[in-house]
This record gives sequence, structure tokens and C-alpha cells, in this order.
Amino acid sequence: MLSLLTRIRRVTTDRAQSRGRRSREAAPGPRLRTAALFGALIGALVMLLHHTSPTGVNLLWRLELLSYDWRISLRDPVTPDDIVIVAIDHESISNYGAWPWPRALHAELLNRLADAGARVVGVDIVFSDVSSGIDLNSDDWLSEKPLSGDDEALRAAIAGAGMVVLAAEINESEQARGDMETTVTSASFPHEDFKDAAASIGIVNFDKDVDSAVRRMVVSREYQDDVWPSMATAVYEIATGNVELPDALKAPRPHLYLPGGTVLINYTGPAGTVTTIPYYQAVSPELVGAEAFSGKIVLIGGTAPLLQDIHLSPVRGRQSGEMPGVEVQANSILTLLSQRFLWPVPVWLTWLLTLAVAVGAALGTASIRPIVVVPTLIIPLLLLLVLVPTWLLVNMGVWVPIVAPLLAMLLSYASVAVYMYLLEARARQAIRAAWQRRVAPEVLDVILRDPKLAYVSGRRTVATALFSDIRGFTTMCDEMEPEGVVEMLNEYLSEMTRVIRRQGGTIHKFIGDGIMAVFGDPIPNDDHADQALVAALEMHKRLYEMRVTTQNACIRQLQIGVGIHTGDLVAGDLGSDEFMEYTVIGRTVSLASRLESMNKEFSTGIIISGDTRAHLKHEYEMTPLGPTEIRGVADAIELFAVTLPERQPVHVTPLADEGQT
Repeated sequence: MLSLLTRIRRVTTDRAQSRGRRSREAAPGPRLRTAALFGALIGALVMLLHHTSPTGVNLLWRLELLSYDWRISLRDPVTPDDIVIVAIDHESISNYGAWPWPRALHAELLNRLADAGARVVGVDIVFSDVSSGIDLNSDDWLSEKPLSGDDEALRAAIAGAGMVVLAAEINESEQARGDMETTVTSASFPHEDFKDAAASIGIVNFDKDVDSAVRRMVVSREYQDDVWPSMATAVYEIATGNVELPDALKAPRPHLYLPGGTVLINYTGPAGTVTTIPYYQAVSPELVGAEAFSGKIVLIGGTAPLLQDIHLSPVRGRQSGEMPGVEVQANSILTLLSQRFLWPVPVWLTWLLTLAVAVGAALGTASIRPIVVVPTLIIPLLLLLVLVPTWLLVNMGVWVPIVAPLLAMLLSYASVAVYMYLLEARARQAIRAAWQRRVAPEVLDVILRDPKLAYVSGRRTVATALFSDIRGFTTMCDEMEPEGVVEMLNEYLSEMTRVIRRQGGTIHKFIGDGIMAVFGDPIPNDDHADQALVAALEMHKRLYEMRVTTQNACIRQLQIGVGIHTGDLVAGDLGSDEFMEYTVIGRTVSLASRLESMNKEFSTGIIISGDTRAHLKHEYEMTPLGPTEIRGVADAIELFAVTLPERQPVHVTPLADEGQT
């Protein structure tokens, strides 16, 4: 028995080394088709959940935005040379007092910038009215006040510079009117005198995503049938002299994440990356020289938190992604100037990638064991889905979504792994039910670890077949009550089954009072001939013990014959569509059955063939019967009668390299 366990361990080790190859070769088509269907359905479901506009509230979309921010933040910040921010910061407010400041101060700054040779000046301040306001106590309160001296100075500075872009706002809000909600659009444009003096007007509103971050700039906005450029577009047109936008912005791009008229901002870095000069220093030539502004685009805007022009950007700095609105405008302008645009891949490509990853993960999990597929497929695929899109966005400006493919891959793996587990559990239950009464527990454990041993479409192997039969059973049945026959036969077969299984044999069938067993299948075993002969000797020994100890008169009369032959046989699942059974067939099985019946002719208890004797590894006491003609066999077969045990148990001296039995 120990030699059997040694062989089982060796076979188990060999099979474990080739498990991956055999799993791929043996993967059933229906299981792969089911797995592919799982993957396709999961991929489509994930994309449907992911397929939403940037203004929609969607968890997958929020995660995708976070992944975009993480990748964008990996780039090294680059300080641009051609743009400068004049900041209305905390220091400047400390110097000039509370906001708003006299417009003459703005005029002084504009004159300074014009004298310094600034290329374009963008003012991120909406001068929607004159500084003197409206006197409600005056009789002519319906009419606007004329420009004050400060206003005149500002208008003259704007007109004199000739390259100033003033800010305007167009706001949309949802308002309830009865049972209906309507979109109300309002605008705040510069005063007509300032508007006429300016080189252009730019809209400074931002389109924000669901997490309130500013990732996109608006190319233009429509208001009362007029189209107004954004601040970035207006500054770009004046700085370059082009009234036409880059061709890249005109080409239709069918992608999911950018609403019409918006472009992803290619940020140069987190807040503070763009050169920033405090307002109070920019006004003073003694503090900042003209070279700081010469030939550059200058943006004037608030950076102090109290001005409430702080927004969330996708680029995370050391603390947060907050960035002043004027620096967001600067990054938008730089995106247009550099024409290094960021583009999402088309929607169809995202669908294709998600479906391919989901189906691939599902097929891989179904073809390879779920535990093995994690390090061999899932982890490499996960790294590929993260690293390649990250490189593409950081270096090429191509936004490949990663949340949908990753989620689809993981869900496909998990669902197919559960499906495989349920299938395997069901198969193990079926195998256990079919084999637990045929083989020893140790053999059953090996089969359960490798269920393919139990399901064979057909294979040829060398094994030893054993047939046993009760002598005179038909006459005995005629003389006994049916209940007694069944009781006696069940007791006998139970004992013989235990003996055969203990020696590593597989019970294939009971043919009335006969037993058909095979040694060396389904688990290959070099000791199958010895196991079969030891089992036959033990069967006679156990039957002798039963006859001595039983009170059943019928059992005391039992005599059995055993036939054993070794050779090639075919093993496989045989049967019909309604009933299938694993069995063995071939000349070896037929000869073993013939040898069993020849015990009557020779008055023996065990007959083995010469082929079985040639496979034996130990010495046994036996008598040659000589070459014997057997019906249905062309050549005579050497036969041997094995001496039966009586009161003493069977002892087999093992070989030097094997353990004790």
C-alpha cells in the first residue's frame, strides 16, 4: 500500500508540473464560450455605466477623472518664458488697501506694461460700470454717470496700449418657475467706453467637471446670437495675429469626455509654476525692470483667497490642486500657443479596449486555474493597463481611460473565477459520488485534485485486470430465499471491495456475484500486477476468515475463483446520451474473465497469465499450468496457478527501494 502512495505522490508531482499545459489543452469549448460571454457582458455593462457626460454624476467617471489627475501630476513642471502674471495678492492688498482699488492705479499699471513692451495684456477684472456709480437721489438717476477722472485714465490707458483684452462673464443658472425649471443666462460685459477702447473682450468663465475641477477651457461662448471668444482665445488671437484657431481645434473629434467647444488644458504644472509678480511690484519700475514684461503676455488677476477666484485644477501640488483663476487662464493661453493639445481616444476605441480586456481576462481565467492566472495574466495585464496609458498621457498627450478596462478586467476575473469554482465543486461532487465506492480514499484524493483523471474520452494504458466469481452461486440461489441471497451477497461483496480498494484497485462493476477490478488505472502505477495478485490472495484469505467466523451457513460454503491478466486496455467514458460510465475494455479484460472461469477446469483458486507473472516485482508461490489454448485467442497462453493462503496472512517481501506494506 505504501508503494501505491509513493507512486501517487510521484504521479501527482509530474501532473502538477504540466498542469498549466494540460489545462489549456483540455479546456472544454462550452466553458470557454461561457467565459467569453461573461467577459463581453461585463465589459459592455461597465462601459454603459462609464459612458456619461462630464457633467453627469457618476462614480466611474469620477474615478476616471482622478486617474487623469494622477497621470497629469506625474509630469515635471515647466515654467514658461512668454507669459507673466501680475497678481493682486495679499501683499499688494496690504500696500494699497482693501479691494477694489482706484482705477487710476490700473491705468498706471497698463501704461507701465505698454512702455515695457508687453505683447498682450489680459485683464481678468470685469469693469462693468463706471467707478462713480449711479446717484439714486438724483433726478436723473435713470441715466448713467459720466466717466470719472479715474475711469478716463483707465480708458485712455486701455486705448493707448492697443493690445488690452478685458474680461466679461456669461453665467447660466437653473431657476424654478412654477413646476418648471428653466435656464437663465445673464452676462456682465465691460462698460461701453472700456469695451470700445479694448482690443478684444474675453469670457473668463470656466466649465467645471463633476468634482468642480477645471480641466477644460471654453473656446467661445454664445450670448444673444453673438459669439464671444474666451479670454484664452482672445489673447491668443492678438498675440499671434491669427483670427483663426489652430486646425486641431477645428477638426471634428468624436470622443466621449469633451463637450462641444471645449479643449483640455495642458497645464505646465501646479499652482505657482507660471512666473508671478505682485501687483505693487509690477507698478514700480524700481522694483521690477521692463525686461520682466518685454515681449511677453501679461495677465492681471487676483490670487488672494479673499477675492474668491481660486479653483481646483487637475494638477496636484504639494498640498492641493487649488489654483488662482488667472493662472488657469495663463495655462489655457499656453495650451493654444504651444498647440500641444491633450485628446481623449475615440469612444469606439475605449469600448474595444474594455471589451477586449474583459473577454481576455475571462478566457484566461477559464483556460488557466484562477489562482495561477493572477500572477501570469491578471497582474501583468493590470500593469500594462496602468503604465501604457500613463506613458501615453504624460509623453504623447493621449488620454486613454483606464478605470473602465481595469474594472471590467477585475470583474471578469472574479465572475469567471466564481463560475469555475462552482463548476469545479459540482464536478468534484459528481466525481466523488461516482468513485468513492470504487477506489481507496488515497486514490480518490488524487482524482479529486486532478478531476481530468476521471473524465477520459479514451486512452490506451497498460494495467492489470482482475475478475472474481463465486463457485456454484446459481445453484445456491435456487436453494435460498431471495432476501438471504441479497444479504449474503452484500456482505461478501462489501468485504471483497474493501480488500481490492486497500490494494489500490478500482472497482468497475459487479456482474451478479462477480467482481471486475482494474489495477493501474485511472492512476498509472508500475506495481499494478503485484497489487492485483496481493488483492486476490487477500480475497481468499478474507473469505476463509469469513467462513470460520460467520454464523451464516451459506457464507461457510462460499468458494471463489480469480483470474488475472496484464496488458493493454482502453479506458474511457462509455455509454449513451442518457447514461455514461467510466470503464475499461479490450483483450486484457476479456482474458482476465476467461482465466477466472478456467479455475473450474484446473480446480484452482487463482490463475494468472504469463504476462502478469512477467510484470511481478516480488516472488510468489505458484505452479505452472503450461501453455493453454483459450477460446478466442490465437496463440496459447502460459498460465500459472497461485498457491492459496489458509490461516496465515499474505506476506510480500518488498524491493530494496520500497517501503513496508
